[in-house]
Amino acid sequence: MIRVTIALLTIALSGCAGMVESTKSAGKSLESSIIDMMTYSSEDESAPPRALEEITNEVILSEVWQRKVIGGQGDRFLKLEMVLSDGKMFIADRKGQVIALDQQTGETLWEVETELPISGGLEVGYENLFFATTDADVVALKLNDGETSWTAQVSSEVLSVPRFSEGLLVVRSIDGAISTMDAATGEEQWSYIRDVPALSLRGTSSPVVKSGGVISGYANGKLVVLRLKDGLQIWETSVAVPRGRGALSRMVDVDSDPLAGERFIYAATFNGGVAAVDIRSGEISWRRSEMSSYKKMIADWVSIFVVDVKNHVWSADQSNGEINWEQDQLEHRQLTPLTKTGDYLLTGDYEGYLHVLSASDGHLMGRLKISDSAITAAPLIDDGLIYVQNIDGEIMALRLDAPTAADIEN
Repeated sequence: MIRVTIALLTIALSGCAGMVESTKSAGKSLESSIIDMMTYSSEDESAPPRALEEITNEVILSEVWQRKVIGGQGDRFLKLEMVLSDGKMFIADRKGQVIALDQQTGETLWEVETELPISGGLEVGYENLFFATTDADVVALKLNDGETSWTAQVSSEVLSVPRFSEGLLVVRSIDGAISTMDAATGEEQWSYIRDVPALSLRGTSSPVVKSGGVISGYANGKLVVLRLKDGLQIWETSVAVPRGRGALSRMVDVDSDPLAGERFIYAATFNGGVAAVDIRSGEISWRRSEMSSYKKMIADWVSIFVVDVKNHVWSADQSNGEINWEQDQLEHRQLTPLTKTGDYLLTGDYEGYLHVLSASDGHLMGRLKISDSAITAAPLIDDGLIYVQNIDGEIMALRLDAPTAADIEN
């Protein structure tokens, strides 16, 4: 096993989107501000959600099936993502329930009560389903029946999604460490360690693996690329610098998962906007300060799409950062990260609406209220169906269609 260590002499706010892990030096006002901003609630009168305006539906959203299959995440902000593989959907809750469903029908294929405090996942690889816990466990279950393949320990609790690539599982824990283990056995291969400050926000961005490199963002605005096979640091760069005097204004957490393209890595920070970093050298190519975000970004061949801290939706040119459009009609509606299908962008909100936007110009093309509870995760799309999960553990499968001539006439 190889162990790579870097000590950071900094007092920055670490990690991200979720509840505050406070110390004696953390004031109540800071803690309250972060909790209000990151949790699914509409009670913050300082930034009320924008009321929905009447729109003309240019698309048809229809429900295929709906089921409540797991417990909800409550008021905890956890990165528990659904994952799809070979016609199956895998989901988990914070109390340890893991379920496999048939994607087309919603029928339960298997169910396991692990009794573990699951906090990060899910990921698929090597015929296994991977997740991590607040007790610093990393667990692999067999995809076909949910039996445990192996269990391993990392340095601290995990609030991000493990990533599988080239036979390895990469896990980022809240103490800043990145651990890489054999995906078949759980045996640790190498670890990369960074010190984190005493005052931190609970949570981290998930690592991204691209072309043999592990990409990870940190709370001090740093972006790091490590070699997947041995953890050697390839480069490190600052994508944002803390500014201002207040603790909130100085937050530059790289909490959004980095987005890796062919030429650039795109990193979004809490107060520092979005930066495009040359994937080979680590040099900044362009930066847009108005698109600060802590949510996962997406891209197509020419544009990146961002939900910012005010829940404005942006499209920018990948090559130079030029703004294509901005959509502000969903301001403060606590949107999920975006998903793209064709020329459509999908996002859910805190009232249970699923919204459809045009990827070309950002205008709202349709919406459907599919739940009485907040939609918390980015929609998934596979084989013509859209899968949505709400905060209470309900799963909805929907179909998106363009209207026919008869629909338009009616």
